[in-house]
Parts: sequence; C-alpha cells; structure tokens
Amino acid sequence: MPICRGLVGLLALGFGLVAAAQTPRIAVVMDDLGYQHGLDQAIMALDSRVVVAIIPEAPAATRLARQAGEQGREVLIHLPLAGVYQDNCEPALTCMGLDWPLEKVTRHLADALMRVDNAVGINNHQGSRFTRDHTAVAGLVNGLRQLNVEQERNLFVLDSRTVPDTVLEDKALAAGLAATRRHVFLDHYIDSERIEQAWNQLLAMARARGAAVAIGHPHRETIEFLNQALPQLADQGIELVPVSALTRQRSLMTGLEDPPYPASR
Repeated sequence: MPICRGLVGLLALGFGLVAAAQTPRIAVVMDDLGYQHGLDQAIMALDSRVVVAIIPEAPAATRLARQAGEQGREVLIHLPLAGVYQDNCEPALTCMGLDWPLEKVTRHLADALMRVDNAVGINNHQGSRFTRDHTAVAGLVNGLRQLNVEQERNLFVLDSRTVPDTVLEDKALAAGLAATRRHVFLDHYIDSERIEQAWNQLLAMARARGAAVAIGHPHRETIEFLNQALPQLADQGIELVPVSALTRQRSLMTGLEDPPYPASR
C-alpha cells in the first residue's frame, strides 16, 4: 500500500507538471507610446508584464523608457517603416529607406537605441510596404545583427504583421535572431464590444496553440478594457508574460489563422 500511494503521488505530480507546462500564455504589447501623456501614463499603470512599444522620435520616448525600466517592464522600439496606403514618414517621422546601405541602417538603429536605451527588441510601426520587401527587410535584419554584436545585445523582432505577405519574422528567424509575431490587434475597431471580441479571439488562440501575442494602442477604450480583463486572467487559466518569453516558441504558434489586416497601415 505505501508503494502504491507513493506511485500515485508521483503520477499526480507528473500530471501536475504537465498541466503547468501547458498553461496557455499571452503577451500584450501596447504600441505608439510617447505622444499622449495621459494615455501613456494610464498604460504605464497597467500590469508590469504588459510591454510598451515606444516610437523613438516621440518627445517622451526617453522618459517613458526610463520609467518602464524602473517598473521592470519590457520595452520595444516601435520602428516607423513605410506603409502602402499611408504612413507617418517624412516629415513626421524618419522611416528607414528600402535601399539604405547596411552602415546607414545600423546607425539609424543605434540612434533609436540611444533614445530608448533599455529596449529588448523592435516591432514595426506601420510598414506594410517595407515589411513585404525582401531586400529592405534583409537590410533591417542585418543591421540588427550587427548592432547586437557591436553593443553585446540580444535584440529580438516582433513582426506586427500589418500586411499578410510580410517577411519580417521569417527573415529574422533565418538570420538567427529571436522573433515572434502579432496574432491579434485588440483595437483595430475602437469599440468596447469589438475589443472584447478580439480579446476572446486572443484567449482562444492561446488555448488552442499554447501562446498568442496581442497588440493594442493608446485608446481610452482599450486601456479601460485591459484594466478589467487583465486581473481575470489567472482565474481563466491564462498566464500573462512579457513578449520576450514567447520568442522561443515560434513552433507553437505557426499555423494560426490571422484576422483581417488593416489596409491603413
């Protein structure tokens, strides 16, 4: 009997470890920080596992990056890139050229890191024209590789997937960089009901595949929703993690069907 009880105990422990390993995980990244003080600060008051993506040329970029660091919050460089239909390139923001030489790409990325010096990775701001261009993306990826060597960093790539034929994630992975992708835009439609629908889609993806990544923006409706939804995750059996924790799980997240892509990016 003691042996049986011991065996049952070990089996139970084993099943517990399997269950723990299979806990669905999500990452939430909030884009476009640096321009709207009130909304930025409301985002900075969210759970510190929520990642912030800061536009490096934004007036509050350095201050917000420092604040995030003090909170133990992950920071991404939200890198402006050229879009198909519209973008915030010149004169509003400096976007990388599709044909820039490697030296210029690396210098541009280094300048962004000076403004957001504790960044752990990059994701694209708009960029639907850039991220589908194989030559342009190869230049960006090579610039990141060189910067990682020069500054002894391990910057990773989050492909925001603003266009279905983006090659950013694939080229980053092929070049040896850590990478992952966005699966859901929380607030493509800025409406509380549609945000909730997107959130439920995110959780369903995480349960089906083990992990999923969402991107949101500094909208009051999004922030109010997250203030209500994030504290409920533990009871729902979902773990909120920084996005870097999911860059090692690309194999778990392939084959997902992405939602429609916004044509305005």
